[in-house]
Order: sequence, then C-alpha cells, then structure tokens
Amino acid sequence: MKKLSSILKLIVGVSIILFMSFAFLIFWLFYATMPFHDFYLSRMDHALQSIEPPHSSKKLEQHVFFGSRYTDISECTYAIGQIYSSSLSKEEILQAYRDAQTGIFGSVYIEIIEKGISLPLDNPADAWITEFLSKKSGDTSDTDYLVYLYKPGQSWLGDTRCYD
Repeated sequence: MKKLSSILKLIVGVSIILFMSFAFLIFWLFYATMPFHDFYLSRMDHALQSIEPPHSSKKLEQHVFFGSRYTDISECTYAIGQIYSSSLSKEEILQAYRDAQTGIFGSVYIEIIEKGISLPLDNPADAWITEFLSKKSGDTSDTDYLVYLYKPGQSWLGDTRCYD
C-alpha cells in the first residue's frame, strides 16, 4: 500500500511538472517575445532621436507604428517618424539628412510633405502624412517634412500584437 501511495505521489508530481512546463511554453510563445519587440522599437526611437535636424527645423509631431500592416498575416512592422517644419528649401533639407546614419536600422527616409504626395498604402507614413495635411491650416512659406525609420515585414516571433 505504501508503494502504491509513493507511485501515485510520483505520478501526480510529474503531471504537475509537465502541466507547468506546457503552460510556460504557451506563455513564452505568445507573450515572452513582447519585450524583445519593445526593446527593438525603443532602440529604433533612440536612433531617430540621435539624428540632428537642421538648425531652423521645428518638430511638430512624432508618430510610432508597431504591428502588422495587413489582416490575417503574422509580421511585425516598425515605423517611427517625426514631422518638422523648416524655413529651408526642399533641396537644403534633403542635403542636411544626406549623411544621416542609423546603424542597424537602415536608411533614414525623408519625405517633403506637399499636397498630392502619396506613399504606398501599406507604409504607415502615408497615414501620418494624410492626417497631418488634413489638420494643417493655411498656406505657410515653411517646408514641412517627415523624417522616419521603417522596417517592414519582420518576424513576429509569437508576439500577438503582430497578428491582426
């Protein structure tokens, strides 16, 4: 009887360990990768903040996009941008950012914001520009532009925020 009781305790103990291991695996698959994506996004933001705008530029807005650009597809897209206004010409603005470096995050994208500008619809910056133009009042002599970093289609690694 003692032997049967010991075996039963062992089976219950092993079952609890297996259940807890399975629960941890499920948690890890769906939630543990979130900090990795958050860290990547914060590093991307830091890289954008380290790029000095031209002296006459004034920051108007900042935007962040993280998630999937499409429905029913698991992919993470990162985009961080800042909209500025400057008295410089378009050419001077583009020249000021010509040598901008971000290391592992790739190219710095610069878009001069004008009526009729259109980026691909799956690019989050298109929505930022459209929203900005709809809010903009009056016609000023300043040049508005968007500086942004964009990494589309990265692995979702189980982060549920990247699956819509």
